[in-house]
Amino acid sequence: MIFDLQSFGPLELEEAGIFTWNVSADVMFGDSAVALLYGLPAESAISGQKMCAYLMRIHPDDLADVALAIHTAITSCGSYHATYRVRGALDIYRPVESWGRCFRGSERDQVQFAGIIQPAEPTPSVR
Repeated sequence: MIFDLQSFGPLELEEAGIFTWNVSADVMFGDSAVALLYGLPAESAISGQKMCAYLMRIHPDDLADVALAIHTAITSCGSYHATYRVRGALDIYRPVESWGRCFRGSERDQVQFAGIIQPAEPTPSVR
């Protein structure tokens, strides 16, 4: 994956990012901070990627817990919170913390998921 880190401002390396996921269409949109945290080119995050592009960047030891938290939020149409490691722009794993909420339209298949993700301090459970 090739992208120019100089295109990001210095504060964006530590900024929280905002994402929205159209679950029904399986298209997730993220801002440049989300792209940087996940090591994706900003253009691809802003224009939308399949959720699997993001899931592939989560540390394998954390993936099952994150997937379960997402699944629970979707099935309950409720909130989401997870702390996990993600392979970022420097191709190293770093801890992040994410909060979100699932929204369902009057048609059961209209499902949206919105949230925020930010860099987190390393903890004993997330190294």
